[in-house]
Amino acid sequence: MYTALPPQAGGSRRSTLKAMAIAATAVILVVCLYSANVSLGSAVRARPATVNMARTPMAYSSFQRARSGSACGSPGRNVFAKAFELPALPWDKEALKPHMSSETIDYHYGKHHAAYVNKLNDLTKGTAKESKSLEDLITSEGPGGIFNSAAQSWNHDFFWKCLSPTGGGAPSGAIAEAIARDFGSFDEFKAAYDAKAVGHFGSGWIWLVKDGSGKLSIVDTHDAENPLTQGLTPILTTDVWEHAYYIDYRNARPKYISDGWWSLVNWEFANVNYES
Repeated sequence: MYTALPPQAGGSRRSTLKAMAIAATAVILVVCLYSANVSLGSAVRARPATVNMARTPMAYSSFQRARSGSACGSPGRNVFAKAFELPALPWDKEALKPHMSSETIDYHYGKHHAAYVNKLNDLTKGTAKESKSLEDLITSEGPGGIFNSAAQSWNHDFFWKCLSPTGGGAPSGAIAEAIARDFGSFDEFKAAYDAKAVGHFGSGWIWLVKDGSGKLSIVDTHDAENPLTQGLTPILTTDVWEHAYYIDYRNARPKYISDGWWSLVNWEFANVNYES
């Protein structure tokens, strides 16, 4: 409710009205800034401190950050949020030496893997697809940018978990028994895996997979392709894109497989995936 101003000189009246308008604007700005600060603080507090991406064998989906609304912004959405995030590595980047250098990790994880995640966010921003899991996108999208970005994000996350500073050697447990059953022996399995990895033409991935009956097999896929699209369950994978090994092994893929992969392979992870 406004109070009528007494008759004044024109200039004095205009000055008073101008001062009142400035004061009202200042009050509105203070309210908006306070509201935005509260919303942003709530979003930060709501973010999970850590996400255990290895809690279940197939838990490699994206996760959504907490979202909040603001009285002065778009309702129900934190403008700083991204639908897909780069998962943390399961070990320190120095941990895989001498078989895989920190420089390789810096480029492979910090640039290549991160680029796929960023691209996926760009391609799905503002669409219903940004709320889907990586597995959903892989199994529902046809060939194209979204499939490539989602599959490469998933493939790399899975690959990092296939490596361990305490890995290597021969397997034990259920996966060892399954390998002996389906390949004859570990040595025969290793020879078949080597042949597939070294002989794969161009970029891609080598996979140990199981079918619906639990039978193991070795398959290779090109570029971003993923065995999930064939109804197979990944147990282990080896990245044979050249950027995975060029810094440490140059163009010697056989040496990368023999000295790198087999020295780091995470059989504990393989057992979890096989028994799921």
